[in-house]
Amino acid sequence: MGQSDRLPFVVLGCLLMVITAAVLTSVSTPAPHTGGDNAGYLSLAHSLASGQGYTELWDPGLPAHTKYPPMFPLILGTLMIAGASSWMAFKLLMAILMSISVLLVFAWASERVGPLSAAAVAVITLFTAGWLQASRWVLSDPAFLVLTFLSLWAVEHATADAPRMGGRLSSRGWLVLAGVSAILAFFTRSAGLPLVLALSVSLLLSRRVWAASLFAMCLAIPGIWWLLRLRGGGEGAYQSEFWMVNPYEPQLGVVTWTALPSRAWSNLRLYVGEVLPGEWWSGATGGVLVVFGILLMGFAMWGWLERIRLRPATAELFVPLYLGLILIWPEVWSGDRFILPLYPFILLYAGESVARTVRPLGRMGSMTVVSAVFLLFLLPALPRWLSLVEDASVCRRVAQAGDPIRCQGSGFVEFRDAAVWSGANLPEGAVVLNRKPRAHYLFGGPSGRIFPFTRDPDQFLAEADRMGARYLLLDHIDTVALFYLPAVIRAQPLAFCHIIGWGRGDSLGTNLFGILPEQQRRPDGDLSQLQQCPESYRSGPESRPIIDGDRIPRVGVRGGLSQVPSEPLP
Repeated sequence: MGQSDRLPFVVLGCLLMVITAAVLTSVSTPAPHTGGDNAGYLSLAHSLASGQGYTELWDPGLPAHTKYPPMFPLILGTLMIAGASSWMAFKLLMAILMSISVLLVFAWASERVGPLSAAAVAVITLFTAGWLQASRWVLSDPAFLVLTFLSLWAVEHATADAPRMGGRLSSRGWLVLAGVSAILAFFTRSAGLPLVLALSVSLLLSRRVWAASLFAMCLAIPGIWWLLRLRGGGEGAYQSEFWMVNPYEPQLGVVTWTALPSRAWSNLRLYVGEVLPGEWWSGATGGVLVVFGILLMGFAMWGWLERIRLRPATAELFVPLYLGLILIWPEVWSGDRFILPLYPFILLYAGESVARTVRPLGRMGSMTVVSAVFLLFLLPALPRWLSLVEDASVCRRVAQAGDPIRCQGSGFVEFRDAAVWSGANLPEGAVVLNRKPRAHYLFGGPSGRIFPFTRDPDQFLAEADRMGARYLLLDHIDTVALFYLPAVIRAQPLAFCHIIGWGRGDSLGTNLFGILPEQQRRPDGDLSQLQQCPESYRSGPESRPIIDGDRIPRVGVRGGLSQVPSEPLP
């Protein structure tokens, strides 16, 4: 970027900052995510911040964690040490990181197409459904996006033939920044591997052998440690889940090398025909979405090929490597979260192709067409944004009563209440089988595992015995527990006893059961004979915890759940 572009760059950058802050503030919600990943990250961060290592504290076996690289939990753990213990504290960090990501997209694109076109790419990227959603939850995506585009922006400076914006830093300094950011991106998400490979290859192609060697050595130090840790084969590690037909249904088995092309084709159809066009044109019908998706990918591929033909930079190497990775991942993982880093590239490449196509129309004609294309992306995305604004507004009103978790519905509230009650009233060392053991632990519950995904009572009880579990939580967060657990309990009701229920008070409500020792189980009987559990299944007289909906029990500096005595159950 030349000196003459500094003023437009600064003005448009400041304007983009204001727009980004306003948009992300408008969609901010105080409710926690109902998925297990955000609970997993926060629990790992708590483990690090409390000096217990990188350990799965929610698991009774306390295994070393090998699924998520440690960078994002380290960021969260640092915030915890600084005193953060509320959902909104961590959500604020996510919004800040997403804002930085949008600005870095603008800065990176400005190096290639100038500030005005870069601002258009950044604005359309900001309004994609996936980027808006990523700012609302405590997940690793925002940190990964920051580090990815910081690395790509830095390498653009380092390989420039002319001085660029921020030229006070030497080429070597920009390379160091690019390399460090790429390594940190890899240790934020395993999907950062394509960035590491792309940077390495681009350094070699540009004959910067010394830089490529230094980068490899810097990567090797933490990389060898992580590989040795992975050799332990931690439960749920990506290297084992990758080969499963469906990581959430292990009984389906694994795929072979010959099945990967079929998996890639299925994922490509999903991304091009649904996920990618649906980020902006969600109101369109299926056939229209497919047409939009094919046109967008066609123009983007043309733009990428032109870039490769002129100069294969790091970005042009990163895109096919990353796309190839997400295409051969298990189909159940496919969705907007994994394609988020590619949106700016697709928009930039497609925009260049459109501009090249309409160039014969002259300056005014080209500007008119390009402006129309910009609005074709932006305007259909606005209803989705307004829907998120309304959702966030409603949740903020609900949260004024002091419990933002109520935004997620009665099933999740009852699950949280069950976790809090269990943490206060079950004996030390209790193991609770439940749908989301990471969230259960984060809300203050005892350690636990996911219940066995089987409707066969003998298999179920054998697996529970193997894990040393004597408690079972039946919830209605989704349909999974209702598919498996009622069938098991009805088939062998005298292997269980009832402890307490929440919500409806019937078989579809949230209920905590005890699992009787093997010698006390009887194979016959019906549900009418299901008994209350003996007092030994509790730690003592019932305590009723005081629930602070915005505070996360497991991430406070020292605290636990405040408790007050209550009347025993009738």
